[in-house]
Amino acid sequence: MINVSWAESISQILGWAYSILWSLSFYPQVLHNHRRRSTDGFSIDFALLNVLGLSAYTVFNGCFLFSTVVRGQYAQRHPQSPKPTVQWNDFVYALHGALICCWIGSHFLYTRFWNFKSEPQRVSTATLVVFCGCLGVVPPAVLWILVSASWEWIDVVYVVGMIKVFLTAVKYTPQAVMNYRQQSTAGFSIRAILLDLSGAILSLIQLVLDASSQGDWSGAVGNIAKFLLGNITVLFDLIFIFQHFVLYRERSAENKPGVSENDPLLDRRRNEA
Repeated sequence: MINVSWAESISQILGWAYSILWSLSFYPQVLHNHRRRSTDGFSIDFALLNVLGLSAYTVFNGCFLFSTVVRGQYAQRHPQSPKPTVQWNDFVYALHGALICCWIGSHFLYTRFWNFKSEPQRVSTATLVVFCGCLGVVPPAVLWILVSASWEWIDVVYVVGMIKVFLTAVKYTPQAVMNYRQQSTAGFSIRAILLDLSGAILSLIQLVLDASSQGDWSGAVGNIAKFLLGNITVLFDLIFIFQHFVLYRERSAENKPGVSENDPLLDRRRNEA
């Protein structure tokens, strides 16, 4: 077992490190959209599902941090490690991410306000079904508490957490499909993915360290949302990296000249004019 004081210190460092990386990962796409004055190449389905997923993750983390009822029920189920492995950095990351994703969503909804010139995108029927379905599972879960003695409020929180996990597994698919159809990753920020991948790896390391320091590996399962979230994120990030640097490397560079992530935010030629 790792020394508890050292483990807690390292865990906090890892936690804030991955939270910062994940938080920073939202900004490259925001800046990329503003540089190009366009959302072309970036999936509206991906953006919409991200808003719902991070909102659900905010609720999940908030309940484990602030709800005495949920924390008490967790302690009853995990007597060897009664303290949830949810950290403050998890909540801060989720809340910040939800707000930034709302900002990105406004790029699609208010193109005139942002002075964007983008090809109009419509939310797919599949995404609407997934979105409404995720919202629809929460009321039955709450009602089930009233009729079932085996369910508690912590189970509802786990349902909300699994919404985030499910959406993480689903949300990347529209973007991966868009890249495949266009045979290019132009318009989709690879810097965001590199930051996302780094954060996911540190998140998993922190979770393993927390469970190890408690001497109870059920802590990882107790925070199943974080465990699955990290693994699914790593998988899809590797897919995007493969698409960008291997499959569509040349085409991504040729497709949209003058709109690289390295371009300045303001066009010098326009300023000179």
